[in-house]
Amino acid sequence: MVDVSVAGITFVETQIRRGTDQWHDKPELPYVPGSMVAGRVSALGEGVDSSWSGRRVLAGTGETGGFAERAAALTEDLIPVPDELDLTDAVALHTDGAAAPSRGDRD
Repeated sequence: MVDVSVAGITFVETQIRRGTDQWHDKPELPYVPGSMVAGRVSALGEGVDSSWSGRRVLAGTGETGGFAERAAALTEDLIPVPDELDLTDAVALHTDGAAAPSRGDRD
């Protein structure tokens, strides 16, 4: 379980929520948007390594569930965030940074 400090949302997710994305149906209510969150691990499931407890992480929540106070995530969907990186920046780098061209793509 992650205590959510920052919830990320992509442009595509805004289009899905509006019902204007051609590849996705408009979600049925109740619907909690957001597929990426950042925060601290606050609770662990059975058999989860205790070193995750209290760690700052990015967490994928699947297709929904990020705009909440707490979000459930699988350990394989957790990415540790270094203390020197702001959680807002971490979400932005993960969500939009992947779409940015690499230096080689600009030449």
